[in-house]
This record gives sequence, C-alpha cells and structure tokens, in this order.
Amino acid sequence: MTTTAPLSATRGNRLGIGFFRLLLRSGGFRLSLWVSRIVTWFYARFDRRAFAATEAYLRLRFPGDAASPRRLRRHFHRLLEELAKMLIVAYRSGIGREFPLVEVSPENLPETGGAVVVLSHCDCWQAAMELMNRKPGRPINIMARPDANGNMDKYLALRDRSGFRVISTEGFSGGLVEASAALARGEAVIVMGDRPVPGAAAIQAPFFGGKLAVPLSPWMLAARNEVPAVPVFAELLEKPWRIAIRFCPAITFAPSAGRVRAADLRPGVERYVRELEDFARRRPYRIFRFGEERPAEHENESQPNVNIGETT
Repeated sequence: MTTTAPLSATRGNRLGIGFFRLLLRSGGFRLSLWVSRIVTWFYARFDRRAFAATEAYLRLRFPGDAASPRRLRRHFHRLLEELAKMLIVAYRSGIGREFPLVEVSPENLPETGGAVVVLSHCDCWQAAMELMNRKPGRPINIMARPDANGNMDKYLALRDRSGFRVISTEGFSGGLVEASAALARGEAVIVMGDRPVPGAAAIQAPFFGGKLAVPLSPWMLAARNEVPAVPVFAELLEKPWRIAIRFCPAITFAPSAGRVRAADLRPGVERYVRELEDFARRRPYRIFRFGEERPAEHENESQPNVNIGETT
C-alpha cells in the first residue's frame, strides 16, 4: 500500500490561505466565494492527483457518467467548489464571524457518560467540533495525527481551542490508552470515521452499489469501552445562512464472549455508511474522499486487532 503524503500536506500554501483570509476581512463572504470559483477551475483543470483521489467516489456516485472523463471532470469541479466554500466557512469562523448553529436531534448524544463522536469529512465538518466545544460540562478529546501542512490545520475553524484535548495517534499505543481513559472518565472522544489511513485496520461496507473502506478505530474504541458511538454530520444551509449539526441515533455493540470481532462491528459500521450514503445523495459534492483510499469492488478486510488510533 502506498504511503504517499495526503493531499492536504501539499495543497494550501501560506500565501494562498493568507490571501483568502484577507479577502474575507476586506471583501466579505460572497466575494470570497466568487474568487474561489476561479481558483477551483484551475485545480479542476490541472490537478491530476486530486482528481485521481476522488475519481473512485465520483464513479460510484455518478455511475451514468463513469465512462465519460469530461463529465467526471465537471463533477470534480463542482466538488472542488464546495470544498473551497467549506474552507472559507472555516476561515470565517476562525476570525470570529461564525454562522448560527442549529442542533438536530441532540438527544441522540448522551448528556453523561463516555461517548465516541464519529465525524466525517463531509460539508463543514469542523463546525461540529466547534459546537461540541461549546457544550458545558463535557470535556472533549480529539484523536488526531498532526497536520503536515499547518496552513490546512484541521482546527482552523476553532477560535477557542482550550476546550479540546488532542490525543495524538502517533504514540506507542496509537492513542488507544489515552482515549480509553477519557471515555472511562465520562468524556467524549471525537474520531473521524470515513477515511482509513495506510496500514491501519479497515472494514468494507456497501456504498452506492460498490464497497467503501472505512476505519475500524471508532467502532473498536466504542465496543471495547462499552460506550455508544454517535455519528455527527454538519451541513451548511442557505436562506438564511446557518449550520445544522445532526446527531444520528447512537450505535452500540455487543461483543461476542467478551471479545470484539469484526463480525460484531459490521452491523454498526454498515449503519454508519448508510448515513454517509444518505448524505451523499443529498449533498453529492460535499463528500471529501481525498486520499489514497479507494472504494473496493471486492471484500478484502484487514484484521481488526491492530493499532486502532488512526484518524483524520
């Protein structure tokens, strides 16, 4: 399996990010969006690696256009436009100009006790972390790898980061010991659930007639610590502009004879991927599957008993 650096490590230089931050302050949100359409046209036309990283998803999502490179490029451009919009929303929040936040079904996240919050690289997902940071009385932990590119910092939407405790997944235990301890204290642990990293355990689930590889880490963490896993999706809405945070029904697990097996996790994983698929039906250009992973045509799972600390 390739270990090529993720796209975020080679995209988003300091000059470009600084330009959009300045544009946001001086020209406003709508002008920034207009300029971003020009920038994304350039990437859609010339960035072959980024296109290759999203092509598998686009082929599954738009099967009628799978045989036409030109049509797939158009879909790719639309996806890049939406990605740029979400980054601008994150920068806007980072300079103190947040959109109103609306919670949908917040009762699905238990008010007490440990919980694994499963985020996905969809829409303005960083806003979901901001909302969690505002909840009083619940310490928040994020399992994450350090970003190779500081300009594309995954926390760029957060003005007050003091409410978060980052659990690095690059230590000896991959963050497992620290995350389990946090859950035992009744805290929440945020894990990205839609992208496996090279070499980490993954499981295949049905997705638009194909198979999608997702990491085992969120589900293994929840099952081993006997806490619920709650998928959370953030969605940017217009007229008026606002961000809706939707808490999906909690997913629980019943390990076989005290041991956690892949078969125990599969029903919950497939429920999550159905939520992801439903989101992709409504917002097809806001699923950001950039990376070396590919939706697979055949089942080929790794064993679940390896380092479960992978994320983002």
